[in-house]
Amino acid sequence: MIPRVHRPGGGDPPPARKVPLLRRIVIFAAIFAFILLLTKIANQIPPPPPPGTAFSLKVQKVVECTPFEITLVDNHNAVTHLVKDDSWPDCSVFHKDDVLDFYLSRGEQTKLLSYEKTVWWRKSM
Repeated sequence: MIPRVHRPGGGDPPPARKVPLLRRIVIFAAIFAFILLLTKIANQIPPPPPPGTAFSLKVQKVVECTPFEITLVDNHNAVTHLVKDDSWPDCSVFHKDDVLDFYLSRGEQTKLLSYEKTVWWRKSM
């Protein structure tokens, strides 16, 4: 005979709680979906800028463009006016509602190294 341990309040210990199978499946699916969401967000981080970049302008809209100058506005309405060199594409490439990230190098004139569309999560910052 195994002696019983005296417990305050007496009685038998409560039965072990078992998590139903359906609840385990739902928890596993939620964790898996969360990991997929984090992976998707991590994959949208922009690549490092090209070598030789002196500065970058992110979340910019082109408001005015001529063959020699370009004016950009960010989402805080800060205006940036740049004098372009021959590395810039034709002004018809830039559309009114496009939000872009520019990687630039400054010299006598501003050289365009690259540009890309701004990722969705940066637009709201």
